[in-house]
Order: sequence, then C-alpha cells, then structure tokens
Amino acid sequence: MSDSANTAYLEDLMIDQEISRVFQVTDAVIAAFAEVSGDHNPIHIDEAYAAASPFKGKVAHGMLAGAYISATVA
Repeated sequence: MSDSANTAYLEDLMIDQEISRVFQVTDAVIAAFAEVSGDHNPIHIDEAYAAASPFKGKVAHGMLAGAYISATVA
C-alpha cells in the first residue's frame, strides 16, 4: 500500500485483508460530481426537493461511492 496515495493494489491484497480510507462527501464534492457525470437529479443537488423526499436530505450519487472504491483499490 502506497503511503503517499493511500491506495492498495489489487494484486497485493490477501483474502480477508481489510483496507480503509476516509473521504468527506461535501456539497462541493456532490456538485462537482454532478457536473462531471451530467447527473443533475434534484435528489443530489436540490436541498428543498431532497428534504421532501423519503431520505429527508440530499443523497450522494451511487457512482460517487464507486469512484471512491476505485480510488482506494487500484
């Protein structure tokens, strides 16, 4: 695992080994992901719309989680 990038290489992982990395999901991160992905669904970016949803607030894009997984395991 690289200390500078905090990234594990898939070929170096062993069965049952755990790795972790912390990411902060902020409004700015969600807005930037909406721009690059083109996914401007109001559940992600509109506070009033999201507050009225069953989630009671904005929800990060599912693929944002996928991007974080990819950033953790190269």
